[in-house]
Amino acid sequence: MGQQKDVVLSNAIVWAGSKLKQMQGGMCIRDGKVREIFHQETAQGESSMDLGGMHIIPGLIDAHSHFFIAAMLPLGGDASAWTSRHDALEAIEAAGRSTGSDKRWVFFSGLDNARWKSSSLPRIHEIDKVSMGSPVLVVDTTCHRGLVSTEALRRTGINRDTLRVPGDIDIHLNGTPTGTVWEDALSRVLFTMFRENLQTFSDEEKVKLLLDEADKCLQKGLTHVNDPGLPSDIQRLFREAQKHTPLKLSWCVTAFEGLCAPPELKDELDSICSEHAPKSVKFFLDGANRAAASMPVICGLKAAFRAAMDSLSLGNLSPFSLLLEQKSTLRGRKIHMPYLRFKDPAELSRRASLFTEKGYRLVMHALGNVAASQAAQVVKELGVGSSSSIEHVLIMDNEGLDPFASCGAVASIQPGFIPYYADVIEKRGIIPYLKAFPLRSLSDRGVRICISSDGPCGADDPLHNIRRAVDRKKADGSVFDPDERISEVQALAAGTFGGSNSLGLKNDGLIEGAPATFCVVDGDPFSDMSRVVQTWIDGKRAY
Repeated sequence: MGQQKDVVLSNAIVWAGSKLKQMQGGMCIRDGKVREIFHQETAQGESSMDLGGMHIIPGLIDAHSHFFIAAMLPLGGDASAWTSRHDALEAIEAAGRSTGSDKRWVFFSGLDNARWKSSSLPRIHEIDKVSMGSPVLVVDTTCHRGLVSTEALRRTGINRDTLRVPGDIDIHLNGTPTGTVWEDALSRVLFTMFRENLQTFSDEEKVKLLLDEADKCLQKGLTHVNDPGLPSDIQRLFREAQKHTPLKLSWCVTAFEGLCAPPELKDELDSICSEHAPKSVKFFLDGANRAAASMPVICGLKAAFRAAMDSLSLGNLSPFSLLLEQKSTLRGRKIHMPYLRFKDPAELSRRASLFTEKGYRLVMHALGNVAASQAAQVVKELGVGSSSSIEHVLIMDNEGLDPFASCGAVASIQPGFIPYYADVIEKRGIIPYLKAFPLRSLSDRGVRICISSDGPCGADDPLHNIRRAVDRKKADGSVFDPDERISEVQALAAGTFGGSNSLGLKNDGLIEGAPATFCVVDGDPFSDMSRVVQTWIDGKRAY
């Protein structure tokens, strides 16, 4: 194969090198590599493109995006517009009628009952009545909680006795299910439904679902997306899709039953690896609504007072009911949210070591400060700090920051959640007693930071996510915990090099000899008015 012609991008602002130094000039590409970064407005080349002052930034990487779930969501309905229990049951009934005698799955996503005037959810007997025998699954915005019908539980083959954490299925006082499921129970129902639905698709149609999602990612400037939990059969679907898209896909190994179940050795034996990242394995230490956290008593008092005021304002007890759903306990001088999924750290270490001893990178979901501390402890015990990533780290206490930093793991954080969840965090009374989205606190202690999306639970626009790391703007434009802001350079590094760090990849940015993988943004990347207009991967324009 002959040498490719040079491609020259000129009249641009290039964010060059590992220091992301901005320079007026351009870039010359040859054979998929950066041949030269230059200060002049023009350079010699067979093909040139005047970018008119646009910005060239390193390729954006999302090291934590539920790519497969995002690809599957369009197959269901949208629950985000529901405003009441009545809306939910009406929509489920209409969808159930449309399935006819086939009794296909009734599926909705985007449920957010915290916005309803009355937050009360439908019960399982109500769902069963309107669904007319169809299996029903409704997933909330976090993808950690759902509503199910009796038929959905039956098809999945689960009950409280079959689950490692029985509390993942809520029950009434008489022991019967309420219809609300969490974490492992939800993920098992979700993947049962996905597998049954995919049986009706041809191989080409299955791949197209992933390729459509890949195209959306490329349009946002993403050059590599890592799914944080794929069973072995879905891994094979990803490998087939990879043949048809320039977007680099990788994944973490998880249990076949669902992404929240602890993976076993059988899952390792059945797994296949991505060609674009070292192999990794995922463990869940807590949930989302059900995070493993502890906080001073004053936080609970402030949260109770705020909930009481909101209840009075709304004329109902929904805000107070939502607060009490947390089932917090009081021990000593702290309030505890008792949702650690591994009560014994030794069990987690044992399970994780089965994979790390085989060369797997260790990835752990730890949203609350108690879970984050447990994750750091296990990383230290196993001596795998250089090959570990702890994801979310939504809240941290001051005492836990230094021990966390000393474990050596990457912290994969999603500041893009700030506009959506900052108010909820404030209502819990957490600020200023705990650090939320602690980007600055961890960066100052030398922790390698990765900015990821957690899409579709969070905003999947990588520019949005790095912008919120810098300005920390809430939905109303006010600033959330400004002491945790980081600089533009730090944020862009976390959204590019940080993703590589989280995946165990080398990334020196746009330097001579490096892969020509980058994005062109039509203005300042940190302006909400700017957008990605070109995405290049290994010297070829992908969008």
